[in-house]
Amino acid sequence: MKFTDDFFSPTSTDPADDLVQLVDSESHENVNYQKVTHWYHDANPIAMTDALCDGVIYRKRWNVSENKNEYYVLASFLAGKPVNIELFGAKGDAVTDDSRAFLKAADFVNRLYDFVSPNPGNPSEQWSLEKVSVTLVGNSPIGYKISKTILFKNPVNFIVDRIFYRGTSDKTALIFQNSFKNTITTNISGTPVSDVSSDDYIGILLQGSQHSKMYLGASFFTKGVVCEANDSPGLFPGFAWNEIELKSMQSNLDAFVIRNLNNGWANANRVIGGEFGSFTGLLNPNTVTRKRTFVKFEKDDLSKGCNSWLFLNQAFEWGLDIEPWETLCFDFSAAPCYGISISEPRIEIKKGERIGIFHRGSDFNFSSNQLHYLTYFTDQNGIKYIGEKPFVLLDEDLSGDVKTNGSNSHFYVKNLEPFNELSGLFPNADYDNQFCQVFKINDHNTNLWVQWHRYPQFVLFDENRNIITDHALLQAQIDLLDFRPQDYWIAHGITPAVEIIKIGAEDEGDYINNMSFIPEAKYVGIIQRLYDNARLKVMINRADRGKIEKIKFLEIPEDTYSTLDDPSSPNMIGFNFSTGEKFYNFNTFKTSVIKESGVGSVLSGYTIDAVTGSRMFTVKTGDMNKLSLGTIFYINTTGGAVRFKIAGKEGNVIISDIPSHVTVNDADITFPLCTYDTY
Repeated sequence: MKFTDDFFSPTSTDPADDLVQLVDSESHENVNYQKVTHWYHDANPIAMTDALCDGVIYRKRWNVSENKNEYYVLASFLAGKPVNIELFGAKGDAVTDDSRAFLKAADFVNRLYDFVSPNPGNPSEQWSLEKVSVTLVGNSPIGYKISKTILFKNPVNFIVDRIFYRGTSDKTALIFQNSFKNTITTNISGTPVSDVSSDDYIGILLQGSQHSKMYLGASFFTKGVVCEANDSPGLFPGFAWNEIELKSMQSNLDAFVIRNLNNGWANANRVIGGEFGSFTGLLNPNTVTRKRTFVKFEKDDLSKGCNSWLFLNQAFEWGLDIEPWETLCFDFSAAPCYGISISEPRIEIKKGERIGIFHRGSDFNFSSNQLHYLTYFTDQNGIKYIGEKPFVLLDEDLSGDVKTNGSNSHFYVKNLEPFNELSGLFPNADYDNQFCQVFKINDHNTNLWVQWHRYPQFVLFDENRNIITDHALLQAQIDLLDFRPQDYWIAHGITPAVEIIKIGAEDEGDYINNMSFIPEAKYVGIIQRLYDNARLKVMINRADRGKIEKIKFLEIPEDTYSTLDDPSSPNMIGFNFSTGEKFYNFNTFKTSVIKESGVGSVLSGYTIDAVTGSRMFTVKTGDMNKLSLGTIFYINTTGGAVRFKIAGKEGNVIISDIPSHVTVNDADITFPLCTYDTY
């Protein structure tokens, strides 16, 4: 049996058979070559030329008798069989540099035509075109060493495991472009303890992939695997509908990266498994310029967000090679990224103050039977936390400190600043249904986190405690919001003295934001309006205590309601006062303390019907809006006055804390007046 080089040598005298059996000169495999006159058989009937011959799959042979070149193709390739990388000259001994063989294989793949059609003459078949692709395999049990970047521009099924990249630390090892319904299985490792300062030191770069299945591993690079959406010429612009199964991803700073460039889009991909970790001492700390990130989302200024990624069952573990830097599991802080699902990660906590579950403006689902607590907030880099609460709660639980006159139009709340759109922070009976929690900004680069419920709003104050109304400054503040800043706008107050930053409509809420502040802002007022279940939650990172602190402009005493009136004022009609409550009057600068519960002003003209044994009293006359929960009333009966307390309201029915012991019709009811001391 002759070698291929013998048969195709210029001096070969073998008969020019249509089918020849040879031994490959590189792999020593038995190979068959078939004579052809057209490129890629009948799929693209283009006449063969010398330029179409790559020297491995397609080869030419000089026919002495006919004085012309004849062309042969590897028969197994025409039959759709995988092509061994060793046919291109790879040794696969993990010592010899096989870059030349891989480059030759990539050159052959890059020569392939783009599409085939079942019926080229039928225009409708353009919708069913399939890309031509070849399958490259590597059978070495040891591995292949390369030192050059290998670029596949056309679709390829690549099943070559155990690749060692030993080139410079500023290049990408493997690049796969335009994958379409392909299978890529490989594992590549860079040089341990190499210089990881270059963002171009990438193990596997996937550009413009769709409908493909990948099984990937990459270690000892700055970035292990990068999934890139990029609409540069020659690239499919998106990265979508792929299933990616990860192998070992060791000692990469950014192990698995989703990258959106130039309006590319990366959607609907599933990432399964992956062992993310590091070996102690295998990163040079002198070359580390970033915090470690295992799953990351990057984008440039022109690119769009990505969505619908599923991460299933990733495993995270790390050593002490970059102590005391933090280890972050999922970091999507570079740009908004929506529809992310993270299911059952396995995390071994060894060190560090935190591990992370991403986020910057991300809508995501998280489920784990291992981790039972996940906060709603991010740190200064937009990273969500798992585990111990790392935040300091700055606001106060005000759910039990609301007082209303029953009409739901006038409220008083303990420990908040009354907010008046006419003049900012100033108590006013006409605008007492909006309140502020005020925070002093000692360091404007510090992030404040707010969980909003119902109609988020806030105002900024300068160093003189005047509300900032300059729209350029307010827009600069909006730009610092991390979640849906496009939904925020600047709203005028009733006068030009007030400008409020608002989001959404009154029936929208449950937003979570973190934000730093413009340098001109020395105070921020987080506005709370009293809807059902309305609640703010304001936090800072535990390490930032003191950089932002809760204060009061009006210096209302603790556990005290701020008012412009005493409890007996006509403006307080309908309010119910309980023993021990305190009210500070900003007109008189005095505090009133309730001695005996009751209403502050006379409520008259009320009659009710009641049935013996019922807690329900039907109000026949009198204004229901002036009756509030907790208000005491008396019914005079033949047995004497009976005291009741309002526990609920439904239409014109009040529900009492105790049942009526008699049946009454059109009975007058009396509301006792509170008594109080003022000092």
